[in-house]
Amino acid sequence: MRTNIKTVIMAILFAVSAFLLVGKVLMPTPIQIVIPGEEPIIVGQIFRYTQFDVAIISVSTVIMALSSFYLLFMNSMETRNALSTAEKKDASELDIQFALRLLDGDKRKVFNEIVESGGEILQSDLHMQTGFPKSKITRILDYLELKELIVRKSHGMTNKIVINKNRRIKNTK
Repeated sequence: MRTNIKTVIMAILFAVSAFLLVGKVLMPTPIQIVIPGEEPIIVGQIFRYTQFDVAIISVSTVIMALSSFYLLFMNSMETRNALSTAEKKDASELDIQFALRLLDGDKRKVFNEIVESGGEILQSDLHMQTGFPKSKITRILDYLELKELIVRKSHGMTNKIVINKNRRIKNTK
């Protein structure tokens, strides 16, 4: 989850309003009963909510509800915004982003290197950029090719790895 300034402000508002709400609910204003005289006598003390206490409780409840709603549902709001902007992207770009989310660990790292290199890279360059052994690169590329995410083309003594933009992504698990 990305943390932006809006999220931080909402989290602070939530914490402050929760603190105020709990403080006022648990500790209402004490009212002392005093019998006036030469020396005032305190007969007793009762705890009541004043109008100010009720106002603080109401406002803090509303702020806490709004901030918690934002914090709980901001991820779905961002996803909805991302989908509307994603509709403008090319379908193959969406497939690539989807594949990156589905792949895990080393497979994601290798596929991401291919994407960041503009969609095509030499297999020997993958070995240098990732630091993985050549055998591991070959196994990962076999997997990606099996899932039709990439295509290997012969290129001299090595292979050129190209992202397959003509196919829909198969289940990568």
